[in-house]
Amino acid sequence: MMTNRRVFLSTLAAVGAAPMLAKPVMAAETVVVYSAISTKLMQAFVESFQKLNPGTTVQVISGGSGELLTRIKAERNNPRGDILLGPDADTFDSDLGLFASYVSKEAAAFDPAAVQKDHKYSGLSTNFQVFIVNTKLMPLDQTPKTWKDLVKPEFKGKVLMANPAQSGSAFSQLHQILALYGWDVMDQIIANATFVSSSKLAFQNIAKGEIPLGLTSEFNVLQSKADGDPVEAVYPQDGTALIVDASAIIANGPNPEAAKRFIDFVNSKQAHELLVSIDKRRSARKDVAPPPGLTPISAIKVVPYDTVSAAKDKGRELERFDQAFSKK
Repeated sequence: MMTNRRVFLSTLAAVGAAPMLAKPVMAAETVVVYSAISTKLMQAFVESFQKLNPGTTVQVISGGSGELLTRIKAERNNPRGDILLGPDADTFDSDLGLFASYVSKEAAAFDPAAVQKDHKYSGLSTNFQVFIVNTKLMPLDQTPKTWKDLVKPEFKGKVLMANPAQSGSAFSQLHQILALYGWDVMDQIIANATFVSSSKLAFQNIAKGEIPLGLTSEFNVLQSKADGDPVEAVYPQDGTALIVDASAIIANGPNPEAAKRFIDFVNSKQAHELLVSIDKRRSARKDVAPPPGLTPISAIKVVPYDTVSAAKDKGRELERFDQAFSKK
């Protein structure tokens, strides 16, 4: 999940900077996308979509899942965006009224579990939360093997996590640990860990060798390995959930017809093949193979993850996290 606070504007002609709170500048035919995916993948989406829709300008405002949802809530009575792209499904489930029902032309290509029952959102990718290990700093035989291992004294100061209030993937990690072990274990993990403001830093700092171990989405490890970094993924043996990242049309957005065309493109096989090749993610489509190098699902202990209950519990769990974090 991308949590970089950069904002960029993509048009047919150029990419430029725009302040996060600036009012989008509309063209005659525009679609405004609030994006939590990587800049590289988003630009590939924009370029491919505009080749198919040369009369439509795509304006992209990038940020973390939490800040983008906050913006959409603030704009509820006067929406300025058309699409929310890339957050975990529980981000959408936390306030489904913000999003419009739309049965995409590509809906049949998705497993029903990857599509919200009222078609408020569709799956983009699926991924597991894992440990990313810098093998130059920590040999694989010395890594934690389970979430609970993170409480061990030998890992104090050696574990990097993103703040779950600012990162959708970090909240998924928090919620999974709480489901398995409750706050007694989570409090000890918080005491052992170092926290950063974005999920991007939680894997990039490991790849750079600043700290041995981090918690991240599996595709971030594969991307880092492709860049030549000495990292490996460790899947927790006590289980990790297959999380759906999704996309949706914002209710009452300014460009509803362009939004439908963009969602149909994002749900297309062409877009999902870009997602696999560029971001190394597992596609939520049934007809797109996962990227080479990812551990097969059959070799992973998978635990359930209820996005609706995660969304319902989020405020309470984040408040409790803040209490523990303030004691560090």
